Amino acid sequence: MSFFEKIFSGEDIPEETKIEKEEGNELEEKTYAKARRKADVFLETFHFADNNGYIEKNPEKLKNSKSIFFSPGWGIIKAPEKILSTITSQGRRVVSTTFSREEILEGEDSDDFSTSEYQKALEVIEIIKEDLEKNGENKIDAIAHSEGGLVMAIAANLYPELFRSIVFVAPAGMIGKDSYVDLIKRFSIDEPNEEKTNSKNLDDEGIKKCVKDFIEYISKNPALAHKEVKAMSEADIFKLTKRLKNKGVGVGLVCGANDKVFPIEKVLENVNEGNVDHFISTKGDHGSLLFEPNQEHVLLAENLLENMNKKRD
Repeated sequence: MSFFEKIFSGEDIPEETKIEKEEGNELEEKTYAKARRKADVFLETFHFADNNGYIEKNPEKLKNSKSIFFSPGWGIIKAPEKILSTITSQGRRVVSTTFSREEILEGEDSDDFSTSEYQKALEVIEIIKEDLEKNGENKIDAIAHSEGGLVMAIAANLYPELFRSIVFVAPAGMIGKDSYVDLIKRFSIDEPNEEKTNSKNLDDEGIKKCVKDFIEYISKNPALAHKEVKAMSEADIFKLTKRLKNKGVGVGLVCGANDKVFPIEKVLENVNEGNVDHFISTKGDHGSLLFEPNQEHVLLAENLLENMNKKRD
């Protein structure tokens, strides 16, 4: 057993290493406790969701009383109707949001979190709390894509008691600290080229709408868009999901083997059983969740949620 394996297992670790680890965990929990207290104040003080920000869609026949929150990725103005309809077709109620492009918390100290992602996380929590109260539930499930995964991980770390299970689909932060310029290149050149190669298998109208939304998203607040990309380049999603697991939140991960934004070979260097409960690699790319005509990745994520919760309930 290697030294690092011993650290994770707790076997034969020098006493001073155990103490350092315990002190590190204690400091981390104090940081989260401080962020949570500030989040409570911000949620009482500000309204984060736009007037049209709260989105809900109900199935014809409900098979599960707990809603699914869908957290859309970077550049998406509004969660695609096709994704929401696919989720409701499985008998699940779904809620989502149109993320505000106003910097409500500009200049506020948000501890270890980027202010841009912290504000989005609070918008998610605002809507989830409203939805739970409306439906008389105490927990929610979630599916989160790309930057929406980073936002969801922050939200759930601040309020883990509100979440049952989360499936992250190609979330930001899977490859650790990244180059801002390289990330932009992969988003704007490498991934579009990959999706163009697979265009016969993708929803052409969906791609056109996404490009239009992408331009509108950036033009509404270019400075904020820059901050969001910077936050993604600096994020470590697995540090966040590891804590979620320790807090009792189910964590599933779906990655595409052809994802050019977050290459699978780098993801595999970081993912392990300590930071996720279930890991699925598909033949998809970064935009498969958005552009597949048959919505295979959406159905896969919903099915993974169902199977995870059967084992937990």
